[in-house]
Amino acid sequence: MATSRPSRYFPDELPAAARSVWNFTKGAGGSAEYLGHQITFVGLVLAAIPQTLRRYRRQTGILLVDMTWGNGSIIVGGGVIGVLVFMGIAVGASVGIVGFSTLDMVGMGSLTGFISAYVNTREMAPMIAAIGFAAQAGCRMTAEIGAMRISEEIDALEAQGIRSIPFVVTTRVIAGIIIIVPLYVLTLLLAYGSCAFMVFFVHNQSQGVYKHYFDSFVHPVDVLYSVIKAVVFVVIIIAIQCYQGYYAGGGPEGVGMASGRAIRASLVAVVLFDMLLTLLFWGNNPGIQISG
Repeated sequence: MATSRPSRYFPDELPAAARSVWNFTKGAGGSAEYLGHQITFVGLVLAAIPQTLRRYRRQTGILLVDMTWGNGSIIVGGGVIGVLVFMGIAVGASVGIVGFSTLDMVGMGSLTGFISAYVNTREMAPMIAAIGFAAQAGCRMTAEIGAMRISEEIDALEAQGIRSIPFVVTTRVIAGIIIIVPLYVLTLLLAYGSCAFMVFFVHNQSQGVYKHYFDSFVHPVDVLYSVIKAVVFVVIIIAIQCYQGYYAGGGPEGVGMASGRAIRASLVAVVLFDMLLTLLFWGNNPGIQISG
């Protein structure tokens, strides 16, 4: 007597759809796990700040000087200061040129001082400081820490009883926070100055009118928020860059791939957090009243 068996026939579309759903859920789960691993890493880095300040002050000082000046070159191989100086001057001049040209078409060229106080302080200066830091110091962090990982230097530190995360990563976070505040203020001042230079000497506008609108719309609290944005960006950049280097693998090629992933993730994170911080600081009350 023959026994009946369940049919093994399935429509061709069903396995493909099922595989798509499975791959999507698997990818989403992997992304969530990856993000959770990064957040845990950042938590360990920040929790190690007190220990790092007590035990690794000398290493922090060495990294501070290296981030600021590098090998003494102006751009290639140099520190963050050269990049931020050039970017501050260039972006401020661009704001002056574009701002005046645009406003002058509607007879409002005298409001360029307002544009400088508003755009440079709130958006342009924090963004260029973050991008310059990521390009100059961040990529080097990934390469240095990745080289330490693949050459087993990090394992050697652990074998000697030195906690690798505080010594390798947290020291860089502290050094980055220390240097970015004065360097960012310098960048912001250069952006202000180059914008004013373009308005005064290129467009031949009155200095008194420019200064009137600039002084009316730049507020100390906005400058404070701007500095906070720059510090937050730098901490995020260092965390991402160091994470990619700390867990790099696959030899020199793996370090290069980690550097690419790190700079892409850093730029996306900076833009995302810039939007969130702008909404937090000025979303409900922009602090500027044009009329009324």
